[in-house]
Amino acid sequence: MRAGQKSTGPIPLLVSVGAIALFGFIGVLLVWMSGGPADTLEEKWSGYGITIDPNCRPGTLGGEAAKEDEVEYGSLHYLLNTAPFFPDCDTEGSICFQSNKGNRHFVRISYVLDDGDEVYRSDMLPPDSHIQKAKLQKRLADGVYPGVCRIALFDMDTLELLGTLEETITITVQR
Repeated sequence: MRAGQKSTGPIPLLVSVGAIALFGFIGVLLVWMSGGPADTLEEKWSGYGITIDPNCRPGTLGGEAAKEDEVEYGSLHYLLNTAPFFPDCDTEGSICFQSNKGNRHFVRISYVLDDGDEVYRSDMLPPDSHIQKAKLQKRLADGVYPGVCRIALFDMDTLELLGTLEETITITVQR
């Protein structure tokens, strides 16, 4: 064969097809091994008999590293937005709640106004998860509403309510 000529026989074609098939197989294998978002939350916690909040995502808010040390049973490490903002009552607002990786409890959060009216309640959140945005479940006129975020802790085996924490919050609805 002279320089500059390409071989058109069956061997180069078979080598090319084999390489493409090999790289395709490796790609499929890597995707399968990494799992998807359903694997990390709904499927991971499916044996616990709970409903994971539809707005819940795995990991931390904004991707920053969270404290990973195991937390003592009955305690909770979390991040909370104490000034949630909602453009209006029909649009998702900035919930921004994170349950850190080392936690040993499921949690449920709710926003309760000073007059006792509950305007938001999540479903369960497992450790190492967060809610960035969600909608209020009751209509509020535009304004600023003082209240508390109630954080309920549940035993991961029995789902028994262990207790609640309360953090002061101010909810703002723009229009």
